[in-house]
This record gives sequence, C-alpha cells and structure tokens, in this order.
Amino acid sequence: MDATHLHCAHCATVQPIRFEPLLPGEPSLGTNVFCARCRHFAFTLIKPARFYCEICDEVQPGLLERLEPGARGNELAVLLVCGCCFDGKTMLFAGTEASSS
Repeated sequence: MDATHLHCAHCATVQPIRFEPLLPGEPSLGTNVFCARCRHFAFTLIKPARFYCEICDEVQPGLLERLEPGARGNELAVLLVCGCCFDGKTMLFAGTEASSS
C-alpha cells in the first residue's frame, strides 16, 4: 500500500500526506509524516517500518491493520499501530481525495 492520505488529528478530516526527512539531507535517518494542509506532525517513520512510540518510549515496529470499507467508500484504509503495545497511531488511506473542509 502506498499511503497518500491520513486522518489528521488537527483538521479532523482525511488530508494528503507530506513527507520530509527527519534531518534535511539525511533521508536514511527517517522520515517525518505531516498533514500536507496544516503541517500537523503525525509520526516519524524509521526504515524498515519502524517508528517512535510515545507510549513505549522506544522505537518499535509498525503494524498495519486493514479496516473494512465504511462511510468513505471502497478506498483502502489501514490503521498504523505499535507492534509492541498495539496503540493506534493514525489511519492511513490510499487513493482518496482530500476533503476541503
């Protein structure tokens, strides 16, 4: 799945994703994931598929749990969860169009 959108906690809607290196010029250190509309920080992705979990206070593997299609139609939606404590981090979407409100 190539995630193109996420549910932004600040906008309270599905918005496009913006990716930026954790440290400019050093993409191998990780990637920050933001809402492209308001630049609200969602999480930091560290290859391969690891991120910092604020509950565990450590870098943990990320797991994607597929969600059933719901009110938004038939797009692919997954929930990114911590592979250790299973805390849900964010919902990711593929191929959706961002809402403008």
